[in-house]
Amino acid sequence: MMESRDPAKAPTPSQFMRQLRPELYSDSTARTQYRLRAEVLSHHLDTLTERNQTHDFELFCRKLCERAICPNLRPATGPEGGGDSKADTETTPVVDEISKLTYVGIANTGGERWAFAFSAKKTWSDKAKSDVAGIAATDRGYQRIIFITSRAARAKDRARLEDDLSKKHGIPVTIHDRAWIIDEVIDKDRRDLAFHYLGIGEESSDRDLGPSDYSRSKQLTEIERELADPTAFEGMHIHRATEALVAAKLARGLELPRTDVEGRFLRAIRLADDGGTYCQQLTARYESLWTAFWWFDDLQAVLSGYDSFETLVIDDSQASNLEQLCNLAQLLFNAVIGGQQTSEQVQLERRIRRLSARLVGLLGDAERPNNALEARVSFLTIEVNRALLAQDIDALSALWPQFAEVLTRAEGLGEFDASRLSQLIERFGQVAGDDRGYRHLVDHLSNFTSKCTGEGEGALVLLRRANQLSLDQNMELIRLLGRAAHLLSKKEYAQEQVSALAELAIAYKSAGLGWAARASATSAAATVFVDAEDGGVLPVSVFPILMNVAWMALSLKYLPEVLDTIQVARGCLTALPFDEKSVERASKQLESFDLVLACEVVNLTDAELRELTSVPDVLRGLRLRHSWSALMYRLGYEDQLRADGWIPESETRDGVAGLFAQMAGQSTGVSRWRPAVFNTGETQVASDGGARRPYGYRACAH
Repeated sequence: MMESRDPAKAPTPSQFMRQLRPELYSDSTARTQYRLRAEVLSHHLDTLTERNQTHDFELFCRKLCERAICPNLRPATGPEGGGDSKADTETTPVVDEISKLTYVGIANTGGERWAFAFSAKKTWSDKAKSDVAGIAATDRGYQRIIFITSRAARAKDRARLEDDLSKKHGIPVTIHDRAWIIDEVIDKDRRDLAFHYLGIGEESSDRDLGPSDYSRSKQLTEIERELADPTAFEGMHIHRATEALVAAKLARGLELPRTDVEGRFLRAIRLADDGGTYCQQLTARYESLWTAFWWFDDLQAVLSGYDSFETLVIDDSQASNLEQLCNLAQLLFNAVIGGQQTSEQVQLERRIRRLSARLVGLLGDAERPNNALEARVSFLTIEVNRALLAQDIDALSALWPQFAEVLTRAEGLGEFDASRLSQLIERFGQVAGDDRGYRHLVDHLSNFTSKCTGEGEGALVLLRRANQLSLDQNMELIRLLGRAAHLLSKKEYAQEQVSALAELAIAYKSAGLGWAARASATSAAATVFVDAEDGGVLPVSVFPILMNVAWMALSLKYLPEVLDTIQVARGCLTALPFDEKSVERASKQLESFDLVLACEVVNLTDAELRELTSVPDVLRGLRLRHSWSALMYRLGYEDQLRADGWIPESETRDGVAGLFAQMAGQSTGVSRWRPAVFNTGETQVASDGGARRPYGYRACAH
């Protein structure tokens, strides 16, 4: 529970806070631009052969064609260019549902086979004739041939050659020359391709202001303009000190250079001292130290400024002001517990002893119960840190009931601000482990939050606690997530309910409760679609949610639901705006799923296989090629697999049998004893964790 951490592997303070509170930091992004003039590209294309860049040109052309003509291209194999296929690249088949949705290049039928040839040779017309003849001679059924040359070609000569070659070979031929390349790269701003694949042009980075930074920048400019005017704040020194501190915090949020940020904080301190209030003087100094640590990773600045800040605040009777000193003391505890500093180096004991003594003096203030309760929260937080530092588990466990008592007392104090207490209790979950007392404290906090701000917010307390636990604590996860999912039933919490249900499914699965896991996963997916149907937007997160449903169904061998879910998942992957990397990750997930499903298909009994005689076409339509080939083999269609080229001619029948036997022996995580479930209209018996239950299903057409 209280393991020592390697300081070298720990994130820096700024990295940690940026993850925890990203809204406090700059949201601007770097933007890459490419500069390249048409005449430079033209000269480069004209001299490719002199630099032996023909291979680079072929790769560049393929990437350009993927952008400008059609995206479904694959490179031809072979040591030089097109290899045995004669084409440098060709299209790959794409189902109509996907080809209709393309927004890059030309949306052909997706089933047409186009061949491409690229050349940098000076005698481009001779090269075009030989390449087109070679491609046509393969008799592979190409429906279009596109030839691209780096050389300049007269429009009349190019058009005449296109007509001649098209008539001679009976295949439409298109020739693109250097002018077309320049138009596609320069006029249509695809300079990045030339930079990355031909090595020409310049790359530069610019900064795009995010929405928060845009607002900060405008505010900062306005405040600086007013602060620069000596007459703007005549007789309003308090207002001036406030604006100076706001300017410093805006500069911090913009992540300006440290000198600019620290200079503004020093100005805020000077102006607070010159006519500002005591609270302004404290806050300006506190924010300066806080910034040095969380933005500039400078613990030494905190150590140097701690004593002077303590002198200013230690005799204060206001617990909220002492809270700032407690926050700085927490940084000292973190440094010692994390191993970056020793207790002696940060003078921890001396400093904490004085702070604790001052807080104890405020605990019994009956005339100011809110202030006394705030002081108790700060005092108990220090005691938690003491217990962690001493690695005293018993002392730590004894503190949770005391925090619960604070919550109980806070229920009768309408003016008590419990937000800090709530955040602290949730943070303590990282070190509390599976302590029973802390579990009761979280339940108490959830009930307290539900009474104060509504059931949904109380449920979020449970959800955040669940996110701190591992699957080793699956029963506690089930308890927390089950309660949270129930309390998050209002529409405004639909997204959080989906998260709770999806995580609950995983918890059920780890506990061996497969059908309960499947029910939760299905409920998560249904909630996403219902929310979108009611006016929301279908999020891209629906794909992993659906894949979770598919895995749950596969673990139960509920095959109709497996196929239905994959069909919906593929539709979402096609229709939603996934970026290229997301599509690649999703394709790998589907590939892994297909392999596991294929292993399960190989292991089906003969009786189960008879229920799947019409399913091969379904699997092929879903592009589950491994599962399709496995089912075709088990159904006795080995000869058809050979005819279709799925099994090489050189492979013997014994070799094929050995391959599928090897697949049958793979460990997939699916119980071999479990029977497959079909929508046959008959009653089947499914087992979950030893309990046997009858399930009646109606026929389901695919």
